[in-house]
Amino acid sequence: MQTADREAPPHAPFLPLDGVDVWLTFLPDVAPALHAPYRALLDAGERQRYERYRVDGAREEFLVGKALLRATLSRYRPVPPDAWRFTANRYGRPDISGGDDGLTFNLSHTRGLAALAVARHCDLGVDVETVGRDSAVRDLAGRYFSPAEATYVRAADGPDLRERFFAFWTLKEAYIKARGMGLALPLDGFSFDLEGETPTIGFAPSCPDDPARWTFLRRRVSAEHRLALAVSPRDRLPPIRFLRTVPLTDLIEELEPVVMPLDAMAMSNADAGGPAS
Repeated sequence: MQTADREAPPHAPFLPLDGVDVWLTFLPDVAPALHAPYRALLDAGERQRYERYRVDGAREEFLVGKALLRATLSRYRPVPPDAWRFTANRYGRPDISGGDDGLTFNLSHTRGLAALAVARHCDLGVDVETVGRDSAVRDLAGRYFSPAEATYVRAADGPDLRERFFAFWTLKEAYIKARGMGLALPLDGFSFDLEGETPTIGFAPSCPDDPARWTFLRRRVSAEHRLALAVSPRDRLPPIRFLRTVPLTDLIEELEPVVMPLDAMAMSNADAGGPAS
C-alpha cells in the first residue's frame, strides 16, 4: 500500500491530468549511470524478471520501462517511485494497488523506446512497435488479422506493406491491452477501418463489444517507431499530451507526433476484395 503522507521526489512536481498523458522515453537518451538507480526502484518480483533476461537490449527495455512507470506515476500522486505496488488481474494485466483517485496506466516498450499512457477513470491501452524489425508480415497478417485487414496489408509492397501491417498490429495490441484480457481475445474477432480521420473498430460475434465506446489514434513518434492508443469511454481522449522524458531526471518536453496518413482508397479496395487467401 502507498502512504499518501510521503512526499514525491523533488524532481517530480505534481501534474494536472485532465485527459491522457503519453510519456515517451527513448533509450538512447538514458545515460548508463542511471541504470543502477533504476534497479534500486524495482520490487523483488521485478528484480527477478530483470535478472532472467539474457539479451541486453531486452533487459534495458524492461528496466527503463519500469523506471518510467514508477517515476511518472509519482508525478500524479504523492508516492515515492520505489513504493508503488501493483496487482494483476487473472490475465496478467497490472493495476495500481491502493488509492481511490482512479489513476490508471498502460505500459509498452519496443527496441529503443518505452511508452506509458496515464489517465483517470477509463480503460486505456497503448502499444509501440519498431517498424524496421524483421518479421514475416504477410504471413502474420493472414494468421492474426481479419480478412479485410489482411487483404489491405497484402495489397502493398516494400515500406508500405510494413506500415500497413504495423498500423493494424499496434491498434490491435492497444485494444486488447485496454480490455485487460490479453490474447484471451481473438485477434481476428475485431477489425479496424482506417477510412475516417481516426481508426474505428467493428466486432465479430466471437468478440462482443460496443464500438461507440472506443476512441483510437495512431502516431509516428520517431522515424522507426509507431504508436497506437485505445481509450474508453470516448470522452476520456481529449485533451491528450505527448511528453518526452528520462526517468529520475527533470526532463519534460512536450512533443507533437506526426499523425499517420490513412489510405482510404486502398482500404476501400481491400474491403471489396473479399477474404484473404
